[in-house]
Order: sequence, then structure tokens, then C-alpha cells
Amino acid sequence: MKTLNLHCDSISFKTVRKALKNIDEIAPTQNMEGSMKDCLVVMIAVEKGDSPKTIPLLIESIKKIAGEVKTENIVIYPYAHLSRNLSSPETAINILNEASKKLNEFNVIQAPFGYYKEFEIKVKGHPLAELSREIRVQGNEEEMDLSADERDRLLKKLAKVKMQATRGKDGLKSNVELGRELDLFIVSEIIGQGLPLLTPKGTAIKREIERFIVDEELKRGYEHTSTPVMAKSDLYKISGHWQHYKKDMITMDVHGEDYALRPMTCPFQFVLYKRKPRSYKDLPKKYAEISSLFRNEQSGELRGLTRLRQFTLADAHIICTPEQVEDEFKKVMDLIKYVMDVLGIQIWYRFSKWDPKNKNKKYVDDAKSWEATQKSMKKILDKMKIEYVEAEDEAAFYGPKLDLQYKDVYGKEDTLITVQIDFALPEKFDLKYLDKDGKEKLPIVIHRSSTGATERVISYILEKTQGNLPLWLSPIQVKVMNLNEKTEKYAKEVHEALFSKGIRSELDISNESIGKKARNAIVEKAFYLVTVGEKEKSSKKVAIRARNLDKISTVSLDNFIKKLKEEIEKRN
Repeated sequence: MKTLNLHCDSISFKTVRKALKNIDEIAPTQNMEGSMKDCLVVMIAVEKGDSPKTIPLLIESIKKIAGEVKTENIVIYPYAHLSRNLSSPETAINILNEASKKLNEFNVIQAPFGYYKEFEIKVKGHPLAELSREIRVQGNEEEMDLSADERDRLLKKLAKVKMQATRGKDGLKSNVELGRELDLFIVSEIIGQGLPLLTPKGTAIKREIERFIVDEELKRGYEHTSTPVMAKSDLYKISGHWQHYKKDMITMDVHGEDYALRPMTCPFQFVLYKRKPRSYKDLPKKYAEISSLFRNEQSGELRGLTRLRQFTLADAHIICTPEQVEDEFKKVMDLIKYVMDVLGIQIWYRFSKWDPKNKNKKYVDDAKSWEATQKSMKKILDKMKIEYVEAEDEAAFYGPKLDLQYKDVYGKEDTLITVQIDFALPEKFDLKYLDKDGKEKLPIVIHRSSTGATERVISYILEKTQGNLPLWLSPIQVKVMNLNEKTEKYAKEVHEALFSKGIRSELDISNESIGKKARNAIVEKAFYLVTVGEKEKSSKKVAIRARNLDKISTVSLDNFIKKLKEEIEKRN
């Protein structure tokens, strides 16, 4: 707990608007305004680890300071800005309320919690008028930070899964509804908004997409890296993210130093580039990574798998000479077109440019380089006969970009993939290479994704197919069902044979009728339904039916496995 104790001639305050949406539920009765003269104003930030055991220490601190400044008037004022390590609102309110009650020998008023407030304050000018304190209970914090009531409350919260969404246009289901129905992911209140947990089935889809793109990128000359998910602010100050992008980053204090979870991978890969001298013969250098990224998205912007606070990006940076930019840009677009065709994604292009009027706030302030880079990018796009719309003030802070846009089931437009030409960061990071004459030159960087954010791609595919995923992406590629107990052992043999070949098979040997089993498998969107009875058992065959067809075929198990492997490999 941190406190700032101010001996004041007067203070007055009143609420302006809510800071917490559910504050009425947590603290239904609070003073919305108040004032007091000749008082000790105790500004308090309740932190993680604080508990009812902290209250006596807080009371002791307040009484001691009140005695020193000779006042009987106390204002308890919640003030979150004193700390970055805040407790839950419920814990803070409980501690503040209890502290106010226990100060019953004083005249006490309590400013409201969970609201933005305006206040006027006049602080006295003597040496004890401004005192800061840090209050900690000595001992094992892990044992004392959770009361029985708090544990019960958190466990109830843990059991809740918040996954509700309205239907989209023409009654189409959103990725939220499909994710819940098909058991692909959950959003837990105890973990937080924008942080979905993918189930084994959801993870299977994610894994297939990422395996596909990593293999494809390796074929095309990319080198994959693995870099940290966080870094000191120093790195982001060099790149300019700290200056231009800090409000969108998730920052933290680590032993007195500013750190941030990475919002993008480029600064890390630039550090790798600089680990040794580079020649023009080394370029282009193509660094790629399947990276976990973090953005401080507003709660109202978070949607299913579409917009998250943590997501996975197939990220890459091509460091090349100016003469190589056009050819490398074409190769990027060729890769993206191939990926979109395989995934069945329909997009359109937006050429996102800077706004010179916004240069000091949002963009690197280099008008000449901006105009030259945008002109070069436009020339490449036109030469490739790419149709696009232009958008002012949508560029990255370091360069123009080509955005691949799509619409979800609600008709909302969003960006799936971006390709950026960067003139600024090579200079900021002092990236160099030696040209043919042995002179140091600055390269150009192409920032690009290939599949975009994996979670967003999954949401697109789910909504487009309404959960009827192609075989290679289906979490349940085969559902094996037995007709009766006599064929249970053979059904297990079939399932194990499929599973051993890397096919995602599920076994249903329940006591339900075969009709009920088949209906359940169709609801679960299993791609192939396999039935085994006495006839199939004796002939070592299987009866198969695709989920979207009524036709049933009987084939040998070996031939069925061969057919599956071929279809999966084609990624149709």
C-alpha cells in the first residue's frame, strides 16, 4: 500500500464520471461529493498483496501523522496513480471502508472509489504537510493476501465463462458463438478480457495454420527467430514506440526499471541484425517469427478472437538494399496471395498514408522521406496492377503501409495483414551494410505478415465457413463410432490406427444409438463419420461418410488412411 498524506487548509471534491463500469455493483453507496477544512487528506493506493491485515498498519500510520499535525479531521481519498501494482477494486473498497470505520475517534469522510473526480485542495506549508508512506505487512505475503471471502469470490468468478454475442447479418454466427458451440476457446473473467484460452480443439486449428506458414516461409528463404516477449523501455525509445505508441503498450515496473510487453517484433530482430557486420552480399536478410504480441486495447474494442490484448502474429522483416525493395515487395505479395488462396480468404487493399498535419504527434517527422517512400510504394502497387483505396492518416508511425482489409459477420471492416515500407527505423537503429564500394549504407526494411494474427484468421475462417472447416483445419477430422458392444474393440483399433498416423480422430463408444452418435458428430462438425459394425469388423473395413454428404462408402482402413493423408496434404 502506498499513501500520500497531506495536511490541508481545505479540500473539496465531486465525481465527474465512472472510471469502472460496474462500480455501482461493487460499491452501491458512496458520497459523490464532499468537502472538509483543516484536515489530513490520506491519498491511498491499495496494492496487490494488501489484505485486512494491512488495515491496522494503515490506521496506525494515519493516527500518528494526525497527532503530529494536530487534526481530528480525516479524508480517505482513493488515489490509484500512486502505484502500478493495484489490487482488485473489491479488495481496495473493502480495505478503505474498514479503515474509515476503525477511525471512529476522528471526523472522517471518504471520497468515492471507481470514479473520475475533480477536486480542489489547499495544502499547508509546514514540514509535515506532505508525507509519503509505504505500508507492508511483514511475513509471507502469499499466505496473507487472500481472505476466505475473497477466495470464495474469486472461485465463483473462475467458474464463469463470458461468451455472448448477437447474430450477424443474415443470422450468421459470430466466432464467439461458434467458439463456444464447438469448444474451441473460452474467455474467462478471472483471466481477463482480450485473453482467450484456446482448447485442444482450438489449438489444433492454430497449430495447423502456423505449421503451414512456417514451412512455406522456410521454403521462400526466411530465417526464423525466437525473441523475448518483453524488453526495457530503452529498446522502444530507440525505435520510437515509447514516444509514439506508449499508450497502446502494456508497460510495467521491474525492479525500478520501465519494461513493456512487446507490441511488435521489429526492434528485437534489428538487434539480431546488428550482432555482426553486414555486406550487400548478405542482403536481403529475411527474419520471420511466430510471435506473441501485446496491445493495450480498450475494453470496448475487444471482440472474440478478432481483437485481443495478446495475439500471435506471423511477423517478418526483410532488410534489403533500396534496389531490392521492388522485387522483395513483389515476393511478399506473391506469398500473401498464395496464403489467402489456401485459406480461402477474400480481402481488398487499402493504401494507408500519413497525414502531414499530424506529423509531430503520430508520425516520424521527416516529410521528404514520407513523400518519397509513399511515391515509391504507389509506383510498385500500380506496376503490380493492385487495385486499392487510399486512406489518409492510417500509416504506421514510421512508414506507409498496404492493409489487407476484410469484413466480419456484422459487416465491420478490419485489417487482416499489413505490408509496410520503412525508411525511419533503419536510421534510428543505425542499421548498416557495406555496398560494392565498401561504403556504409542504410538499408530499407519491409515489415510484413503472411497470415496476419492467427487468432483473427481463425475468427475469419470460422465465420466464413460457419464452423464447417476444411479437412486439414478440422479439429475432429474423423469421428469413429461403433454399432454395438461387439464392435467396440474394433472401433478402438480403427481410432488408434488413425491417431498413430497423425489424423485427429475421436472415438465414440457410448451406449447411444448410432443415429444419436452421428447427429452429435455432425453438430461437432467432424469432417468424416466412420461407422464400424459386424460386417466391417470381419472384413477389416470401415463405412465412411463426409459430414456434408449422405453417401456412405465402405473401404479398407489402409485405403481410407491413404485418402485422408492425401486430402490433408492438398489443404483443399
